[in-house]
Amino acid sequence: MELKTMHPLLPAVTAAELAHRAGVCLERHGHAPGVLLDIRFDRENRDAILRWLSPSPGDAEQLDRHRITEDAAEAIALALVHGARRWVVRRRLQRGESADWLLHDPEARLVALEVSGVGSGEDPQRLRKKLVQVSGAKLAQHRVACVVELPAPRATVETARGHDER
Repeated sequence: MELKTMHPLLPAVTAAELAHRAGVCLERHGHAPGVLLDIRFDRENRDAILRWLSPSPGDAEQLDRHRITEDAAEAIALALVHGARRWVVRRRLQRGESADWLLHDPEARLVALEVSGVGSGEDPQRLRKKLVQVSGAKLAQHRVACVVELPAPRATVETARGHDER
C-alpha cells in the first residue's frame, strides 16, 4: 500500500496497479491482509507483514493470472528491498538490460534487481537462473535476484556474488 511513498519516482498509477494486483494474487492464494511474509535476504532470515486493500470480488476475473503473479512479485520485492535496505527505484529496466528494476542504495550506488514470481509448484533452480540473468546487468554496482513464492508467501533475495563490489 505504500509503494509510492517508498519509491517516489514510481508513477502513482504504476504503484497503485502493482499494489492492487498483489492484493488480487495474494487473495487468490488464500491470504488475507496482514499475512506473514517469510524472508531470506542474503542468507539472513527475517519476516514482515504484508498489508493491502482487498480488491473487489470480480477483479481477479479481469486479470491474467501469469501477469498478476509477476506484478505481485514485483510489488512485494520492491517493498521488501526498500524496507530491508532502503533501496529506491530509479527506473524500470528494459528487455535486454538483464534485470527488471534499477534502484539506488542510500549511498547512491546502483542496484539491478531481477524479480520472479512463483504462483504454483516449486522450481529449486529459479533463484540460480535469476542470479545468472542479473549478473549481466553491467550498469549497476550491485546485482540482486528476488524470487517470490506467492502460495507460501515467501521471498528469497540474494546478491549475485563475484560481480558486486563489496
